[in-house]
Amino acid sequence: MPDDKLARLLRRFAAAAMAHHEAMEAMNEKGAATHARVISGLYGSIIGEGEAGRAALLALVDDANPVVAGMAAVYSIHHNSDRCLAVLSRIALESGLLGFRAGVAVERWKSGEWSSPEKD
Repeated sequence: MPDDKLARLLRRFAAAAMAHHEAMEAMNEKGAATHARVISGLYGSIIGEGEAGRAALLALVDDANPVVAGMAAVYSIHHNSDRCLAVLSRIALESGLLGFRAGVAVERWKSGEWSSPEKD
C-alpha cells in the first residue's frame, strides 16, 4: 500500500489521465497539451519516490478504467514492457480514439522509436 503522498500522486495521475482523455475526445488541443504536461510532472514525482513509486505506477496498469490503465502502461512500459504491452494491446481492441492511441503506442514501442520518458 503506497504512503499518503504517493497515494495522492497516483490519484492525481489518474485524474489527469482522465482529463487528458476528455480533452483529446473533445479535440481540445490546448487542454490535452496542458494535461499531458501535468501527467509528465506527476510521473516525475511518482518515480522520484523510488522503487515504491515505480511499483505503484505499474500497479495502475490493472485499473478497471482503461484510460487510467493505458496511461499508466505508457509511462511504465520501460519498467515492465511485457505487462504494459499486454494492457495496451487489450485496450487497442476498443473502438474510438482510446483504442487507436493504444494501438499506436504498441506500434511505436515495437518499432523502437519510443525513447525513455526519463530522457525526453
